[in-house]
Amino acid sequence: MMRLVLIIIPVPLYAEVGNSVSSPSLSSWLLSSMMVIGLILILGIILKKSKIVTIMGSGQMKIIASLPLGYKEKLLVVKVGEQQFLLGVTPQQINFLYRLESQLNEDEPHAFSTQLSKLMSKHEKS
Repeated sequence: MMRLVLIIIPVPLYAEVGNSVSSPSLSSWLLSSMMVIGLILILGIILKKSKIVTIMGSGQMKIIASLPLGYKEKLLVVKVGEQQFLLGVTPQQINFLYRLESQLNEDEPHAFSTQLSKLMSKHEKS
């Protein structure tokens, strides 16, 4: 019965008044909160600059070229193994469009737009 009473009655009721610990002031709380937020931002910037995420993500797939079509739409050439695929990307979905027979040169920046114009002209003729 006594244990039940001790659980129900708040414990601070029995605390000594003379030896109470002072609560932290608003300025110390604000300073420590700002330090924690600053540390999180600095670590985020360091992680973004270090390219660790791209190293961890590099595997069998690689984006060879990208061509923006609108505000949120773009065409991507993705290399998977030894094959290259043309993908249409929107905010809602990703569509497979075409498998490229001739490989794009990864070193030449305008190879994608050149090959796309050739493909479009070939498609218009047929």
